[in-house]
Amino acid sequence: MLAPLKRSSLKLAVLFSATLAILIAQDSTSYLTPDVTRVGGRLACRCGGCRNTVGDCPMLHCGSADPMRHKIYDLKQAGLSDDAIVSQVVREEGIVALATPPTEGVWPIVTWVMPGLALLLGFFIYSRWVRRNQQTPAPLSPVDEATLNRFQQQIDSELEDEPSSK
Repeated sequence: MLAPLKRSSLKLAVLFSATLAILIAQDSTSYLTPDVTRVGGRLACRCGGCRNTVGDCPMLHCGSADPMRHKIYDLKQAGLSDDAIVSQVVREEGIVALATPPTEGVWPIVTWVMPGLALLLGFFIYSRWVRRNQQTPAPLSPVDEATLNRFQQQIDSELEDEPSSK
């Protein structure tokens, strides 16, 4: 009676191990090694649903972070350095792939100066448009001028009648 129990438990253990192996093989976090997290921290997740990096995107089955993690993992296995991987991704996807703007070259200047220049340019264009489209007011008709004088007289008389508050 003990032999069938051992055979059954052995089959159950093999089945459990096979199922576990299949589940682990399809898990996207199995590529999330410290190397992938470190390099992924320098790259932006471009899924549109979050504002995280590839290294810390919390979305399950993210359409941007999962393939990028897999790519980083493969490139790390091929022996590329962190900088080489980031450079390759930027060459393929452009500067928008970076999580933060570059800190060398002309990019810091562009990052800090462009918003101010855009505001100044917008103000200049708007002021030119206002000056160009400014019209002189039409002279008042005799009826409008009489109404304006009547109200001005009423305001002056009310201000004279008001006792001083001092």
